[in-house]
Amino acid sequence: MIRDRVSVRGGVAIACALSTFTAAARGQGTMPNASEVVTVVSASSFDSTVARLERAAVANGLTVAATIDHAAAARKAGLTLPPTTLIIAGNPAAGTPLMVADRTIAVELPLRFLVWQGDDGKAHVSYDPIKSIAARHRVTGHDQLLTKMTGAIELIVSEATKP
Repeated sequence: MIRDRVSVRGGVAIACALSTFTAAARGQGTMPNASEVVTVVSASSFDSTVARLERAAVANGLTVAATIDHAAAARKAGLTLPPTTLIIAGNPAAGTPLMVADRTIAVELPLRFLVWQGDDGKAHVSYDPIKSIAARHRVTGHDQLLTKMTGAIELIVSEATKP
């Protein structure tokens, strides 16, 4: 497993328009639009959620390529940002066929999971659904792979955020 800790220099980026995706939405409520960023509230602390997400990603066949601590980068720039960590993880066996279909999808792969602490003090995990990413790049003909990847992503996030 290759794993680098990376601090972002310069500007600090954070996803702005996050839709709330709670446990109720996982089967009891309405699912967010496939083009929206999905956000799940964690039952664990921020640090625990980060560690659990990394473990779940590896346990489900992904390699964690980088962990970027945006809050640390903000501190270095003399700014304040609540805990915000981006975990970049992927599996070449899954991502490569999508890149062969349209090379530009590689700008969004490996996958990105954002763990952030909200104003409520709770940890949240946000991610862009793989089917949305594929649609943006007009990747077609990979429905079975995208469905399998969706299941794996949802499982990883569920394992990271469960009580």
